[in-house]
Amino acid sequence: MNITLNGKNIEIAQYNTLNDFFSSLKEEGSALQVPKQFAVALNGNFVPREQYDKSSLQEGDELELLVPMQGG
Repeated sequence: MNITLNGKNIEIAQYNTLNDFFSSLKEEGSALQVPKQFAVALNGNFVPREQYDKSSLQEGDELELLVPMQGG
């Protein structure tokens, strides 16, 4: 399945939920690194962490991992 992750087209296995996708990245030692703290936007919509197990990835989805930054 092909999705866009942070603006880059990638091919991934078929996953049922966002939780499944994030868990697979941690288990496989993937080149894709999941930050410790992040927010998720799926197709431009914020997904609360408690909804990861109810939100599925589909072919062509756009997924953004947003990391909080400090600065001034």
